[in-house]
Amino acid sequence: MFSTRMDAPDTPPQVPAPAPSRRVTRRGLFKLAGAGVALAATAEAARVLFGSNEHTVIPGKVYRSAQLKQQKLERVIAEKHIRTVMNLRGCCPHMDWYQADARATHARQICQEDLTFSAKRYPPAPEIVRLVEVFDRAEYPVLIHCARGSDRTGLACGMAVLLLTDGGIDAARRQLHPRYGHVAAVGRTGVLDEFFDAYEAKLAATGEAHTPDRFRKWATTEYCPGPFRAGLSVVGPTAVPVGVGFAITVRAKNLSEQPWTFSTGGSGGVHLTYSLHDSRGALAYRGKAGFLARTVAPGEFLDLAAGFPPVKPGKYTLNADLIDAQPIDLLDTAFAQYGSEALMATLTAA
Repeated sequence: MFSTRMDAPDTPPQVPAPAPSRRVTRRGLFKLAGAGVALAATAEAARVLFGSNEHTVIPGKVYRSAQLKQQKLERVIAEKHIRTVMNLRGCCPHMDWYQADARATHARQICQEDLTFSAKRYPPAPEIVRLVEVFDRAEYPVLIHCARGSDRTGLACGMAVLLLTDGGIDAARRQLHPRYGHVAAVGRTGVLDEFFDAYEAKLAATGEAHTPDRFRKWATTEYCPGPFRAGLSVVGPTAVPVGVGFAITVRAKNLSEQPWTFSTGGSGGVHLTYSLHDSRGALAYRGKAGFLARTVAPGEFLDLAAGFPPVKPGKYTLNADLIDAQPIDLLDTAFAQYGSEALMATLTAA
């Protein structure tokens, strides 16, 4: 008897799939290496731009960082045996960050030096002198910081290289580098690089070589912050009439090594700002002058008419200074902020 059922054929045995190769190709190695480099670069960029931005400038002697929180600052002080903290943001006792600095340095019984610099303006000559003095008398090691540890800190660390090592101007410039977050081509921070450019130009003009003593002399007695140095004086009598408007001629002599550019507009260029106070110190008038298209070369002078309304009899004090005018008045910078001497004169109305 024949069966009508037909059995299905046996399933053929499964052939195991080959194990995936564990060999890493050269291309794969390059990808892994590239990813590792990118990750490390990203982490370092974050540390520089948003973190502590800590670096060694001179091993065992000079260190740099961004603004640190109190606990972090105390930890760095202990680890590096810091004896002096140099704060380049100025004395700001009402600010939290300043109080944190003060508490940390007090807790560790070390020195704190407060200096005032801007990341977007020429370093003021008086502050440069103070900074050299601090480097000369500080107890080391020192930690130098500003807000981000990039611009002002780079300037001060470059000066440390010139004063405390055998490094030259190129070594000093490397402290103002994108590696630390300083990008001269963006914004106005490139003005700090001009400090070292000016020193290099001085050496080239005199045929001298850099030495720490030569830099110290230049920084403390010869440095001029760009075009911001003027000699101001009153030309003519200081006796003025009563009951009618009058003008005082202020002579502005360019004592810098760069030309001044006066302009007709209210923003941009150099202008004269002046004020008049009575014998009690009350403001009688405030004005501006010098709205003309003129270039004043180094060594030249320009006479400017400062106009006033009628005043009562008495003694008055005239204060005047040149300003670097900006589109926003709050950003105007007086020459006196760079160390130039403002004008103060007594006028007699009779």
